[in-house]
Amino acid sequence: MSQPSLTSVEDHFVEMFTSLIDKSLEESPFFQGWCKESVDTAEATRFLATFDALVRSFPGLIACGAARATDPDTRTVLAVNLYQECGEGNLKRTHHAIFRNFLATASVDPATAPAQTFTDDWREGLSSYIGGIDSPLSALGALAAGEFLAQPVLSRIFDVIGPMYPEADVEYFTTHLDLETEHVREVAGLLGRQVKISSSVQDVEEGFKFGLKTWVNYFDCLSDYVFIA
Repeated sequence: MSQPSLTSVEDHFVEMFTSLIDKSLEESPFFQGWCKESVDTAEATRFLATFDALVRSFPGLIACGAARATDPDTRTVLAVNLYQECGEGNLKRTHHAIFRNFLATASVDPATAPAQTFTDDWREGLSSYIGGIDSPLSALGALAAGEFLAQPVLSRIFDVIGPMYPEADVEYFTTHLDLETEHVREVAGLLGRQVKISSSVQDVEEGFKFGLKTWVNYFDCLSDYVFIA
């Protein structure tokens, strides 16, 4: 039986991942409550201060994935992703720094966030899986969940908070998202190339579903915290 073409494998992943993400966001208590008519400034501020710790964690997860890579192609794609995440060597241009610019210009102090055990659980869960799973493709699938979630999640979030902070520096939610869209294409292409070599489609799917479940748990806990009432 002939192997699927690179394009068909990419299309399979994009369609499957998009479908799973759309379903999870539709069912998410956080995103059901996250709408312009329901979210007030206090809830938006709680979210933004809390989300800071998650944004800060991304480089470590990408580095963990790069360390697991067993081939030059995967190492290169993830290394470039990490380089961009870290501001291409400019500490003032890291993605976390850009998010901090939004917080500062929106007058949101991240120090007001409480100890976030659910953020730690999210980070440690993904890190342990990516670093410990036997299959590198499963690890890559778990990492891909965050890449594919970035655009739909941040777009929904910004639709609500954008009008609340008209003077804020919104680069994290605009230009930054364009780069995330590029990352999705790069990761989809990488997965297609790797699966064409090993035919381990199931490993990628299992890894992605694990990563998505970890994200769903995070947003469920975030919902409980943000919407205290």
